[in-house]
This record gives sequence, C-alpha cells and structure tokens, in this order.
Amino acid sequence: MTISAADCPDDARDAVLAGMAKRARTRGFATPKLNFAHRKHPQDLQLCAPHRMALLPLSTLRRLAKPDGCAAKDPAKIELIALSSVATILGWRFLIYDRNVVEPIAAAHAVFTDQGGYRLAELNEGPYVTGSPKALQAPSVRRAISSDRDDDKSSEPLLLLAPAIYFAGLWIRHQDTDKDFILPMDSNLLPAFVDVKPTEALTALLQASLAVPTDSATAG
Repeated sequence: MTISAADCPDDARDAVLAGMAKRARTRGFATPKLNFAHRKHPQDLQLCAPHRMALLPLSTLRRLAKPDGCAAKDPAKIELIALSSVATILGWRFLIYDRNVVEPIAAAHAVFTDQGGYRLAELNEGPYVTGSPKALQAPSVRRAISSDRDDDKSSEPLLLLAPAIYFAGLWIRHQDTDKDFILPMDSNLLPAFVDVKPTEALTALLQASLAVPTDSATAG
C-alpha cells in the first residue's frame, strides 16, 4: 500500500524490527494473529503503510473544556484552536501484513525516546488495524493526497488518538489547515469513515471527555 506521508525515518522502522525480534526471543507476542504468523512463517511478515500518530490526551481535552479550571463550558460555545496546536506527535505507526492474508494482522507503534531515537512501544490488533486500509483508501483521502501532489503541496495522513475516550480517526493534514478533515475509525462518537472537520471532531471529543472520570486508568 502506497500513501503520501512525511518521510519515514529508517530509525523508526529499525526500532520496530529490533523490538519485534527481542519480543520473539523473550516473551513472544500477546496479539494472537501476529503470534501465529510469526511462529508459522515469520519470513512472510511485512511492515507497510507507515504514518505518524498524533495524541490528544484527556488532560488536553479537559483544559480546553474547562479553560478557567472550574466549570465546564458548553463544547459548542468553546472557541476551538487549530488541532495541530493541541495534538502531540507520538511517532510512527506501521501496519503489519502477512503475505498469506489480505488485511493487516497487527500494527506496530514506534514512539520517540528521551534520547531522540525510537523504541517499539506497542503491538496491537483489532478493528482499528483492519479498518486502516479502508480509511487510507477512502475516496476523499485519495483525492486529497492526489490533489496536493499535483499542486506540489504536502498533505499527510496521521492516526489521531484520544485513548481515554476510545477514539481513533485518520486525520488528513494539509498545509492549508482549512482543508483538513478526519475520518473516524468507528461510530462511537461520530459516523464511521465519514469526513468531519477538525472543529466538529474536537467538539465531540470535548463533550465525551467531560464524562470520563479522572483516575490513573483513564487519564491517558
């Protein structure tokens, strides 16, 4: 799968490969599909479709929803700022394909280290993994990337994550932020795989964040 993205550094890919090799030698893989494929035919595994990840922590959403630190505002009345100014880039995500299977079987996250490199942070599978090709190949995404390439402008698909409220969406970020849009990966908060503007997505996320209890398990 070919997508337009920021240049993926070799260090990120190398960190994933080294991390997977270490886990295979030590404790194995907790993700069933990856564990099975690695035991049966590891040579058929491929890292594909690298794209960056952006995080919206609960603390950030709460700060936007309660700008004075006290009473929460109606999310519809909050003056929203650019998504790029509140989302934090985490690192890179790779889809892991088994050549014997049509859809990806897992995803690997390479996140920044304090030393400026990368480390393998997470291997996961599930609907956000199997739904990623559908999002990346959605007509609106393909049109946006193709149009920007023709105009010699850059656009980039990122996975936007708000883990405390179980949200993931494909964020298409343009140089002209007015063109940005997000495809939610499920229908928990917004219609799945339907373009929404960042302001609409942020409003829904702010509303959902107010219902999340603040404790060690949900503060991510």
